[in-house]
Amino acid sequence: MAWGYSLRKPVVCDGEDCVRDHWESDRKPEDEEDEPALEELEQREVLVLGLDGSGKSTFLRMLSGKPPLEGHVPTWGFNSVRLPTKNFEVDLLEIGGSQNLRFYWKEFVNEVDVLVFMVDSSDRLRLPRARQELQKLLDKDPDLPVVIVANKQDLSGAMTMVELQQELGLLASNNQREVFLLAASIAPAGSTFKEPGTVHIWKLLLELLS
Repeated sequence: MAWGYSLRKPVVCDGEDCVRDHWESDRKPEDEEDEPALEELEQREVLVLGLDGSGKSTFLRMLSGKPPLEGHVPTWGFNSVRLPTKNFEVDLLEIGGSQNLRFYWKEFVNEVDVLVFMVDSSDRLRLPRARQELQKLLDKDPDLPVVIVANKQDLSGAMTMVELQQELGLLASNNQREVFLLAASIAPAGSTFKEPGTVHIWKLLLELLS
């Protein structure tokens, strides 16, 4: 079972529905004549942020069908993935989460359609820093839809969704922004690119971008 929360009402996704092959449901067969040429597809922009070690690069690798890297390999700069769907192309841009790169985050927030903010659910010591950085982004664009991924739920000591809602200050928000908090264990041992958490996030992004 994959769980998600919106500030307005709970969002629950049954595992069987989430795991359906989104490559079949969201992409047209190659032989369909009415599919627009690749250069004619509209662009949708998704910004993927979070502190270093939260799982941003692994998430992008899983979406693009690549296996996760061994160990922690921080992103020293930018990383991007382009994924075509039947109606538009999705450009996902990751910016590294180290302290010297967070300065650039706010420069891109107003240029995208959706923000994905990754949180390491087991990193209790740095959660206040994650909250602070998230709040800066929320203040920068009060209308931007936000998907907060509570990653690494499979690890011992991971915070619960209720704890994360409180610690990230999500319950204190008074606006009607679309904010979703999703539990995930992206790339646990033995996983594939169809791991339920990854598929669930991807399907939600498609809904928000449509």
